Amino acid sequence: MSQQSSNDRDDAYPARVWDLVSANGPDLATLCRLGGALMPGINGIGLSAGPPTTRQGGMTDARIRFSSDQTSARIESAQESLRDGPCHEAAATRRPVHAADLRDAAWREHWPRFTPAALAAGVRAVFALPLHAGGIRHAGAVDVYRRTPGPLHDTDRNAATALTAAATELLNLERLGVDWSSTFAQARFDDTILAMAAGTPVSTVSGRTGEPLTALPLAGWFDHHTLPQLRRRLHSTGIAYGLPGEHAARFTLAVHEAMVNVVQHGGGFGQLLSWHRGDHLWCEISDHGPGIGTALRAAGGADARPRTGSRRRRPSGLELIQQACTSLEITTDSTGTRIHLGYRFRRRVS
Repeated sequence: MSQQSSNDRDDAYPARVWDLVSANGPDLATLCRLGGALMPGINGIGLSAGPPTTRQGGMTDARIRFSSDQTSARIESAQESLRDGPCHEAAATRRPVHAADLRDAAWREHWPRFTPAALAAGVRAVFALPLHAGGIRHAGAVDVYRRTPGPLHDTDRNAATALTAAATELLNLERLGVDWSSTFAQARFDDTILAMAAGTPVSTVSGRTGEPLTALPLAGWFDHHTLPQLRRRLHSTGIAYGLPGEHAARFTLAVHEAMVNVVQHGGGFGQLLSWHRGDHLWCEISDHGPGIGTALRAAGGADARPRTGSRRRRPSGLELIQQACTSLEITTDSTGTRIHLGYRFRRRVS
């Protein structure tokens, strides 16, 4: 029996995750249907998911969200009804679980209800990954199966890890309660236009929604090349939605500081979401880097201490964010960081 480290990721992992999110979001099923193409060594994929959670317990309130075929449906259903199996274990331990051959007697002892049901469905190997990425965790897991025994190859394992992280991000979008469909379509159209301008061959130009660049909600994915463009767009959006010039500049600077932290310390790639609800403008900046550490979660951050011999200290990035926003929440762990910040308008935005 084996468990895999949740930190078994290469340098290209953050970019792969955001590529999957931007190309397939916001629909979870669209992403999951891509699994077969991403993992040629597996026969099927299933996903059971519940709400965000911070406690142990695994599959509490999780329900089946996707099954690629009849066998996957049987596996997911068996785990749901029997309360046993790799998804339960992966979710409870927060670690991937790999059963290379279910005919091994050890697996029958380990999962006495699930293993016979899986073998009866023609499954010999299963690999389950917890929905834990980008600093958030949802009840549930992704599991892939194969009809032949043996370990999961590195290519399939890396693809499964990135797909699970992307699925976690799309589940987070659902939690925010915003319709992201047209936003993702517009973002894909914008990327196509930029690719054409750079001379990259493009087969089709699709996805345009015709919405102005200042429309909310906004979704964008950035690295050090695209960060300035996204910053300018956010500033224009803030102005369009009623932020006074000085306040729009400060709020944009706060978001920019968070995005710079992603580029420098969060794997180099990140996501910006922005939307309004009632009298608030909200932004969420997220990454799939190593986390920022507990010290930076404290007000002022690690850079907040006065420097010896310095008459005037430049505010830290976190201080700038706190000064510009009316609310701030930071969630971080070894799977990434998520900064959720808001600005309260003086008048309600329609």
